[in-house]
Amino acid sequence: MKRLLVALVGSAVRFKARLVGVVDKLISVAVKNGLNIEEPRTWKANRIAATAPSWSSHDFLLLMNAASNRRATTHSSDNAPRASIIIPVFNNVEHTFQCLRSLIREIDFNETEIIVVNNASRDETEIVLFHLGDIVQVINNRENMGFVDACNQGAAVARGKYLVFLNNDTQVLPGWLKHLIDTVENDPSIGAVGSMLIYPDGSLQEAGAGVWKNGDAFRYGWGKNPEHRKYNFARQVDYCSAASLLVRKVVFDQLDGFDRRYAPAYYEDTDLCFSVRALGYKVIYQPMSRLIHNEGVTAGRDVQIGFKRFQTINQKKFVVKWREVLERDYIERDPALLDEAANRNTGPRIIIFDNLVPTPDRDSGSMRMFMLLKALMKCSRPLFVPLHGTDWPEYEKLLGKEGIETAPLTAYKKLLKERRFHAAILSHPDVASALLTSIRRADSRIKIIYDTVDLHFLRYEREHQLTGDSQSAEAARRYRKLETRLAQASDQVWCITSEDREVLESASPSAKIKVVPNIHSLQSRGKTFDERHGLLFIGGFLHRPNSDAVHYFITEIYPLVRQGIPDAKLYVVGGGVTPQIAAYDSGDVSIMGYVPDVGALFHTCRAFIAPLRYGAGMKGKVGQALSYGLPVVTTTIGAEGIGLTTNHEAMIADDPRAFAEAVVRVYRDRELWQRLSDNGYSHIEKHFTPQVVAEGIRDAIIEISEQTKLI
Repeated sequence: MKRLLVALVGSAVRFKARLVGVVDKLISVAVKNGLNIEEPRTWKANRIAATAPSWSSHDFLLLMNAASNRRATTHSSDNAPRASIIIPVFNNVEHTFQCLRSLIREIDFNETEIIVVNNASRDETEIVLFHLGDIVQVINNRENMGFVDACNQGAAVARGKYLVFLNNDTQVLPGWLKHLIDTVENDPSIGAVGSMLIYPDGSLQEAGAGVWKNGDAFRYGWGKNPEHRKYNFARQVDYCSAASLLVRKVVFDQLDGFDRRYAPAYYEDTDLCFSVRALGYKVIYQPMSRLIHNEGVTAGRDVQIGFKRFQTINQKKFVVKWREVLERDYIERDPALLDEAANRNTGPRIIIFDNLVPTPDRDSGSMRMFMLLKALMKCSRPLFVPLHGTDWPEYEKLLGKEGIETAPLTAYKKLLKERRFHAAILSHPDVASALLTSIRRADSRIKIIYDTVDLHFLRYEREHQLTGDSQSAEAARRYRKLETRLAQASDQVWCITSEDREVLESASPSAKIKVVPNIHSLQSRGKTFDERHGLLFIGGFLHRPNSDAVHYFITEIYPLVRQGIPDAKLYVVGGGVTPQIAAYDSGDVSIMGYVPDVGALFHTCRAFIAPLRYGAGMKGKVGQALSYGLPVVTTTIGAEGIGLTTNHEAMIADDPRAFAEAVVRVYRDRELWQRLSDNGYSHIEKHFTPQVVAEGIRDAIIEISEQTKLI
């Protein structure tokens, strides 16, 4: 044992000495390149974007420590990684080092492998990679094979479902890989996804790329502000740079990799993306995936010498290969048409107006608009304009990730003149009232779709009938007049339920009305009956029907429920909690307020309650509960527009005792609980999933677009 310890200590000392030697070499390289090694690593930021981290003497030790703590998972054939990151390198060890450091912070080694192809680097690259063997798979070439062959080499040994080609002169930013994978996994028709590339000074290098008819390529947004809205929505593009490009491995293999006619480099990524699109797949630019790119580190920038000269040589090869496509589908270079050339999305142009940017995790109305915008992406080119700004810019970025372009209200008249929209969707009566006339004046050709969301006058009439409140009666009269006028003035009207449509048809017989219900994606169903406890209510308390429902349940129904199930705790979730609602918080009632992720509650509570006494339209909370397979006890008002049958998909009761008895039955009866869970889940699947509702939306958009005469 003593000899073994001595041997281990000796090995450690020798390794440390070698490591110090490597660090000294790296420091020497850093100093020669003008890098400050005295300062600790920092992230510099300005108002435009985060810039690349500075390189320091501490970094190698930090990376080695990370390597020892995060050893790469050995992926068996049954446990292949989701993604394989392929990095071709030639010299510039300090850039390779920074790239790997950023990756170690970002990726999960249980799901990702890193493959570095060393093209016979003459600096310390091989030594550094040797010491990172636990986290990086290394291919050492005896000669510089160039970018094309090195990438194909890496792809040949990669086992991931997705290949991610990455330049070594990059530093990835948080969320870089996640957003690439999210994008491709959300749409099977996507074959490749590229990132936003940012210069170290914070300016934009590329927000997707395009090609002119003569084969000249352009980088969209070069030198601009990367935070500008026009660069921050996902869209179809001609191609994205292979400095950061995800490709489905099955697609890459089908194409036999990068075309070797472009070896050693340049136009191989343009050609690959053209080939991906020729197979029927989409190529997407995803702005939420970001990285810093020190362009030209390996190949330089002079197109007359070195590898860079192949940029001109390979453009000619590209034009020869794709001449027919370029002649048929592409336009001559025209700076005035740059925005159009950079966007390969297809379909009618639709502009959508609503009060606020949707916050789908905060209220059902926002969830409805968010899902509606996603459905519109399938059949059109939507542009969303909120009437009011937002205190949560992250929600606008969420729209951008889904491919929804946004614009401020101040720009809408200019956009109407420039974009030649087929239709404008005005959501909510107040929005339609404020904008309908001005939109008609700005563009007389455009068709107007009035999205009622729910019939406000019907909701206020029901509130007045319940409470006798005179203000509700006045609001009902005002909104009946307004909503009837808007329906008559619009080219198409969207109601959320067939019940709303019947009411509006009687008030406005000439209106052309379509039913566009809420959209609900099916969710995982969570725990079994015996593993669940508690009752759940979800709803924002800025909406009066929700406050009334909670007050009604706690004061009139819950005491009766407790007689049958004394231990049934009530969980009340939703933002905008009023003092009156907050006062109900106790040992038996948990007033939780806003909860960012409600999935765990749907998975663990035994029943969902929606004791709504007034309202209109389809209740998002009820559909959401059913989409999780959570049995629902609600009222006739709560079930409206969903087509539910009591004792089959849900329990429906309108007086306190009957409602309480229904809650107790669901809570105690395992067989009833399972039947409601299965049937409610199937009902959502049949009628309200994105695939089902999107068909009706597409038909409505096609119908209205065919009426628009674009000059």
